[in-house]
Amino acid sequence: MAVLGAALAISLVQLPAWATDGETDAGTGDGGTTEPAAPADETQPADGSGSDGSGSNGSGDSDTTPPATGGSKSGGGTKYGGRATGPAPLITLPDDPNYPVPEPPENEFLPEGVELPEEIDASNVFQRNVICDPVTKPGVIAVANLLSQSFENQGYTLHRNCIDLRSEHYDGRAVDWQLSAYDPQERRTGDAVVTWLTDDDGEIARRLGIQSIIWNKRSWHASTGYWQGYAGKSDHTDHIHLSFTWDGAFMRTSWWTGVALTEEEADQGPCSVIGGAYAAVPQARRTEVCVPAEVWPTNTGYTTVRPGGQGAGVELVQPLLEVEQTGVLDTETREALIAWQTEQGIPQTGVLDQLTYAAALGQELPELPEQALAVELPDYRVTEFSPFKRTVVTEGDRGEAVAALQKALGVEDDGIFGPKTAEALTAFAEEEPLVLDDLTATDTLVWHLLEQRAYPYLAYRDIEVQIEDTGLPVTLIQQLLELEDDGIFGPVTQQGVMEAQAAAELEQTGIVDGATWQAIEAAAAQEEASADESAEEESAQDNADTDHAQARVTQANNAQDRAQADKAQAADTQAPDTQAGDAQVATSQTLPAAVKR
Repeated sequence: MAVLGAALAISLVQLPAWATDGETDAGTGDGGTTEPAAPADETQPADGSGSDGSGSNGSGDSDTTPPATGGSKSGGGTKYGGRATGPAPLITLPDDPNYPVPEPPENEFLPEGVELPEEIDASNVFQRNVICDPVTKPGVIAVANLLSQSFENQGYTLHRNCIDLRSEHYDGRAVDWQLSAYDPQERRTGDAVVTWLTDDDGEIARRLGIQSIIWNKRSWHASTGYWQGYAGKSDHTDHIHLSFTWDGAFMRTSWWTGVALTEEEADQGPCSVIGGAYAAVPQARRTEVCVPAEVWPTNTGYTTVRPGGQGAGVELVQPLLEVEQTGVLDTETREALIAWQTEQGIPQTGVLDQLTYAAALGQELPELPEQALAVELPDYRVTEFSPFKRTVVTEGDRGEAVAALQKALGVEDDGIFGPKTAEALTAFAEEEPLVLDDLTATDTLVWHLLEQRAYPYLAYRDIEVQIEDTGLPVTLIQQLLELEDDGIFGPVTQQGVMEAQAAAELEQTGIVDGATWQAIEAAAAQEEASADESAEEESAQDNADTDHAQARVTQANNAQDRAQADKAQAADTQAPDTQAGDAQVATSQTLPAAVKR
């Protein structure tokens, strides 16, 4: 078992030496918060290998390229490898019947009866890469699979190991969908896809949470809404690059929920406030804009080590984490490190950085701004899936994550991933249109969909509704409370909410916050379960009554059969006596006269 262990395998193609001298970031902000200018993506050459970013080279063989070794003096790249060069229209090829392009997909992923809202998700900022977390997020996998299945092209790459450059590939928020701009069929497919995404002020891109697109020497950003030229070592003629906001990466946008995100509700992403270091890996959304700040920790003499790396820093810290002393910042070490960083009150970067070394050495730590730490996942968002949503399990694995998967799939939860669990996972993949049919292991999308299946209202728990509000969240609350679902939060709905809060021993505010969503959903689920149990008992009683009646009929029939059998037996018993008498008469009549005398 590995916690997305494939994320620790370095990309199939290493960056050349020139990559560290890429173009500077066009943005001026401090990490995914308020800068309006949007930088273009890095210029890493296309892999050309079909790597899917999950440790596979696209042919089913494991990616055995060793992870990066050594460390870095800095805490991450400050530059993107390419830049936008100014307004320039996207040049598309004309339609040609010899090269037909499939129609774009319709939205089939919202709850039954729910349609896309008229409002479109806000997208006024470009959220830069400021963390090292090579674990592809569920929304990225979902869009990659959606495009692959809809446009009949399966090749794409996802996360990459962190290096001294910026890219959303390094925090799991980007996909490269492989198409050639020089192939007449693939060029038209690529043109059709990016046109579908960016038409109508980028409506579909914004609904999916796509913040930037690079294709065929052009770039587009949702924050500006127009196409620009693109300059970089890779001209992106062999793939479409899609970068996602944090909300898009975690499927919190209207394409998946039916509710358009406002600027106030949007996840602002992690805050980069520690000089020369990565920001903390997000645990939950952050709706407050990061306040500009910068803390420079003391240099401990150890170099920064990123996932998959090794060095003296690993040997220093591993004994404190109670993990196997491998000398490598491997999967087990990294997950233990994040937990340890949380306990120490330092940014949960999952990277061996200067603050981590200072804590390990027992040195005095500087006072840190609150935003330096990851936002803690609120209780109302915690489920039994929460500890495992970054965990990869496949056949042959054992443990709690396997048991959680088995329980969700409805098979015996013995914690052993055997053939029956594999079969159940395959069946799940066939039922889910967003999951590829050849699924053999879990990823973040699988866990997300399983959690969504178990808690269909979980995505709405971050949305607060109260008197005079309208829309889908209000309708859902009304349905859960079995009220008229007109989508208008009036006095009747407010009273129902307060009664539900009282039953759950919550403060009776009449406002539906996260805890109230959770309580109302739990009460509705309990009521449904009780109704199902009552129905089963009633059905069982009906079956018992039917069986009893049938038994009485059978008993009566058996009694009748026995009576008929007795009558027949009596008749059979009488018949031999009569025959004997007849025989006597006959004999008497035929005896000679001498005998008669």
